[in-house]
Amino acid sequence: MSRRSKLLPIEIFRKVEGPEILKVLGEARQKLCLSQIPFGTPDKLLANDIISRIDDMAEILTGDRKHFHIEVHQVVCRYPANRSE
Repeated sequence: MSRRSKLLPIEIFRKVEGPEILKVLGEARQKLCLSQIPFGTPDKLLANDIISRIDDMAEILTGDRKHFHIEVHQVVCRYPANRSE
């Protein structure tokens, strides 16, 4: 019986294998998001499904489904809306 025949507890799996898996999943997700696949095609629907499954895996590994989502930074307007000139 091999040493790897027993399943790793999820906590150990997250620490040992998690970072490497997250790196690969992030690269794959980024390539799918930036792909030039036309909207509404079966290929785009499949790509969106794969992206969703990558987000599911990120949630299992990190507890955060939006781990790979880009945060939009708030733009601060320097000028008031009602300027008198």
